[in-house]
Amino acid sequence: MKFLQKGVKEKMKILHYLKRFILFVIKEVLSFFIKLFLFLFIVGIIISAVIKNFEKKPTVAIKDKAYILINLADSYNERLLKSNLFEDDSISFYTLLQSVENASYDDRVEGIILKMNGDSLSYAQSEELAHELSMARAADKKIIAYFENVGRKNYYLASYANEIYMPSANSTNVNIYPYFREEFYIKKLADKFGVKFNIIHVGDYKSYMENLASSTMSKEAREDTVRILDKNYNNFLDIVSLNRKLNRDDLDKIIKDGDLVAASSVDLMNNKLIDKYAYWDNIISMVGGKDKIITIQDYTKNYYKEENLESSNNVVYVIPLEGDIVESETEVFAGEENINVAETLEKLNIAKENDKIKAVVLRINSPGGSALTSDIIAEKIKELASEKPVYVSMSSVAASGGYYISANADKIFVDRNTITGSIGVVSILPDFSKLITDNGVNIEKISEGEYSDLYSSDTFTEKKYNKIYNSNLKVYDDFLNVVSKARKIDKEKLKTIAEGRIWTGEEAVKIGLADEIGGLNEAIYGIAEDNDMDEYSIVVAKDKFELGNIYKKYSRYIKMDTKDLIKEKIFKDYLYNKPVTYLPYDVLD
Repeated sequence: MKFLQKGVKEKMKILHYLKRFILFVIKEVLSFFIKLFLFLFIVGIIISAVIKNFEKKPTVAIKDKAYILINLADSYNERLLKSNLFEDDSISFYTLLQSVENASYDDRVEGIILKMNGDSLSYAQSEELAHELSMARAADKKIIAYFENVGRKNYYLASYANEIYMPSANSTNVNIYPYFREEFYIKKLADKFGVKFNIIHVGDYKSYMENLASSTMSKEAREDTVRILDKNYNNFLDIVSLNRKLNRDDLDKIIKDGDLVAASSVDLMNNKLIDKYAYWDNIISMVGGKDKIITIQDYTKNYYKEENLESSNNVVYVIPLEGDIVESETEVFAGEENINVAETLEKLNIAKENDKIKAVVLRINSPGGSALTSDIIAEKIKELASEKPVYVSMSSVAASGGYYISANADKIFVDRNTITGSIGVVSILPDFSKLITDNGVNIEKISEGEYSDLYSSDTFTEKKYNKIYNSNLKVYDDFLNVVSKARKIDKEKLKTIAEGRIWTGEEAVKIGLADEIGGLNEAIYGIAEDNDMDEYSIVVAKDKFELGNIYKKYSRYIKMDTKDLIKEKIFKDYLYNKPVTYLPYDVLD
């Protein structure tokens, strides 16, 4: 009987393993076919994109007395990713500025329509587009603004229009207020889960990720933020009251009293902030019908010619640098712009070695990131600037690492609403020791040598803290030395404006961190004039269109598991366990 039972058990065990084997085979086969399907899908997209790229597109005719439509819900990035297959009609922010400038001198163009239900531009970019719109108005082009949803940022730009239109409906959405920010401080929540975040910062104002390690906002972070927001709001009052011919104090009171919060077009009309009621169809009819309207994208593709390095022997080379500063292009989730070593050095080397390139303008829009990458790029820019003139045009933000890579330029241009500075260093080290021990996990260590467990998930001691702080202090000193030497600011004086403090572009000029107020066009015209370039071409550095890069970018969706996806997308793990020069947060919404 026992022998029989034993035989049954052996058979059951064999059947169990056989079942597991079959399930494993089925799982692998299904996984293979799913991956094959996704692979073929991606390849199909690539092939169709390539075919589309080489197809000759029909010319869009522009009628006399036409209006160019700029939809602010569209994206106008500083740098266009050539590997993005889904934005065929997108244009860069620089191309937007150039197209508006060209339209100012185009006799066929009667005016420009701003459709402003969304607003993808930052305050600094709005400032630069506003300048071009002012030039268009001076050239007798009519600027019409239309929106159904109004906030302070898109109203700022709309105020440059000849006329502002909105539907006469109480359901329109108006929310104009001085400013509002909220930041979730999660220390107590993290404590409940047994997780502690050690934020090691050099610079009292370097408040990046302080919300993980504290229950309240630091005095320094609040001071910096309030100052920046106040200046941005006061700039809004100055511009809007001037453009709309309103009393500044009256406008300030209306806004601070909340009259324009949860409001409608009726409230704007009553306060002389819009000119007429109209629906979108009315705007179309008013300008002569759909045939009279051409989008800025179609106008650009049909009537704006981009220059290349073969166009001239005198080239001003514009290099857009946008996004987090990272050590390699694979560190950031696919699709996000970033500034990585390989691509950036390649473009800087082209600028250095090509004899046709006489001057270089770096257009920087970055909150910073890796301290090491910032230093490598800064050194290469210094090397380039020793041979050719190099100017920087700061966009929305060029702070922390973004400022680090800017410092060695010959001249720095900023917008009034640019956010810059944030000269400081921070490291973030999570401590999971309580979470681990509370859940019955025992960690057995095998180590040799002092500090070999520095980045262990075990308890973070004061000794470890001091070790990393002293290391960061040296990185901070490197940062100060680069800025002090490049900007010719005494190091002791520089310390009083460093410490992680952030500054508006206007403030940066006053304290010596920047040279002039002006946008990208002003930087280009400035470098040409300063270097006696009477005739020149403007060439924007392009990313290579390579099938391999596209596959690498989109195939990550196949290979990446959920844990890695969340880790890269949400936590930006490349900012942990190493010194970073990173701006605390997006100060201006």
